[in-house]
Amino acid sequence: MSGAPVIEMLYPEIANLHGDTLNIDYLAQCRPDARVIRTSLTERPAFTQERVDLLYLGPLTEQGQLKVIERLRPYASALRDRVAGSAPSLFTHNAIETLGARISNEAMGYDVSGVGIFDFETTVHMTGRYNGKVMGTVAEVGNEHPVIGYKSQFSMLHGGDELPGFLTASRGIGRNTNTSTEGVRVGNFIGTSLIGPLLTTNPYLTRALLSMIDPNTEPTLAHEEYATRAYELRLRRFQQARSWFAFEQVQA
Repeated sequence: MSGAPVIEMLYPEIANLHGDTLNIDYLAQCRPDARVIRTSLTERPAFTQERVDLLYLGPLTEQGQLKVIERLRPYASALRDRVAGSAPSLFTHNAIETLGARISNEAMGYDVSGVGIFDFETTVHMTGRYNGKVMGTVAEVGNEHPVIGYKSQFSMLHGGDELPGFLTASRGIGRNTNTSTEGVRVGNFIGTSLIGPLLTTNPYLTRALLSMIDPNTEPTLAHEEYATRAYELRLRRFQQARSWFAFEQVQA
């Protein structure tokens, strides 16, 4: 990569739940030279027309998911090419669900096709929100700095068993309550149901992502002392058995 990194944030007017827009705010603080493109629902995504070093989509309402599927479906081929290539992408919380085969929501009366990049399906239970914690290892940060985060969702992912996960949960659940495989990791595409926001909660992961975005520049974390200290305190709590409830485990 030559020049300042380009980060595209898709549809921030609706993809903005759980404070996860701070993921991009924090990256911009880490790389103040970065160009951040905030693509609205009425605009063509920049990644289909120019170099984008990180493509980001954050949490949505259920109706927001349907709007995003409608907007992204014409660019499915470009998305497939991006996933197959080396350009990084980060989809957090239920944003990843828009790229699956289907989303079924009986309570709201719809069963729709997703963008179809991945072969999992999503089932939404509006009367059964799941709230819990997750901890697991990602190769780039190793066992010493496990990724930690939170889930707060009405939906669970099923199928796509051959699809590699973002992490394998050592504690907490994965794509659903019957698996420890959490999220999706294909090349430099990261999709995860975790919120936090993920990047401020996991500074070592953020450092690794910065290296993926710009391999030629030594990554620097904004507010590194505070970010790493907060992570260490939170990790210590996550490592205590008494911090976990019985439902925060994979069901046999």
